[in-house]
Amino acid sequence: MYQKILVPYDGSAHAQRALEHATAFAAAQQAAVEIVYVDPTSSELLEQPLMIPTHELEAYFAEEEAQVRRNLRALTASLPDAGIQILQGHAGQEIVKYAAESKADLIIIGNRGLGTLSEWVLGSVSHYVSQHAGCPVMIVK
Repeated sequence: MYQKILVPYDGSAHAQRALEHATAFAAAQQAAVEIVYVDPTSSELLEQPLMIPTHELEAYFAEEEAQVRRNLRALTASLPDAGIQILQGHAGQEIVKYAAESKADLIIIGNRGLGTLSEWVLGSVSHYVSQHAGCPVMIVK
């Protein structure tokens, strides 16, 4: 029934549980798993006036992305076919957009993450995704 399962991951305990559920669910469905990490840092930084040289920012973002990729590869060692996608921007919007572009059949997401205070005030990422995704969303507690 499901061929491609998207799992947003931010390092939180809820995201880890969602990944564990997705791994088991994907095995039962013989589905592919793709882990999506959305880095809000660049979008938050670029919304502010900065006095940091562009090349220093680019180096920072490149190193941060490399570290995230290493961490995600370690997490998916038991899933040799798992894809890893790193996006920039606001988590909910980027997850929904990527799910549509990649034709995900299902999103499995933790109910809470490492969000900022603004996400708590405006609504969580999992709530946004469940309201805007064009495919089914499983929220894991």
